Amino acid sequence: MKLPNGDRADLGTKIEDYVLNPRHREGRHKARVFESVLGITLANGEVLRQAILSAAENSDDAEPLGNNGHGEVYILRFPVETRRGSATVLTVWIIRDGEDFPRLITLLYTLDMVSGIKMHDVVALLQDVSTKHFESGQALLLRRGQIGTVVMSYKDGACEVEFADRDGRAFAILSLRPDQLMVLHDTPDFAAA
Repeated sequence: MKLPNGDRADLGTKIEDYVLNPRHREGRHKARVFESVLGITLANGEVLRQAILSAAENSDDAEPLGNNGHGEVYILRFPVETRRGSATVLTVWIIRDGEDFPRLITLLYTLDMVSGIKMHDVVALLQDVSTKHFESGQALLLRRGQIGTVVMSYKDGACEVEFADRDGRAFAILSLRPDQLMVLHDTPDFAAA
């Protein structure tokens, strides 16, 4: 279905203030991935803004989620392709009670996987990897067994993995190949008898 009144979609300042803002406490992680995967930063954020507005107006793929107590919520996924790469962008919208146009609530990104590693999988390194702390630039050595979370996956099976301390503060995000990682599992699969 079409996003109701998508031609009047309101993005607010979510893209500039949060999604592409490398200084936002939570948004900076999204900003790094959008830059890494699509080459989109605050400097050329209009590319993302126009892609979102075009999808809101023209896409037939909006999915209604129902009323959250404040208004009707919709999800809209659409492809974005730049010279750097391609991704599926997931947007969440609300048409607030008493309003008749959609407002952007949040924006995420996904990429199709060809390997068995998926978004949000917890993984461990299979080899030592040298890198730098993404804020301070200090040299780091991530050891075999270092645990991270997949925050982006690429068509060729590679992924962006975020490594964080015990308090959840990220210190490195790396592009890694599937052969450098092992997916960790915390629940068993039940075998057929």
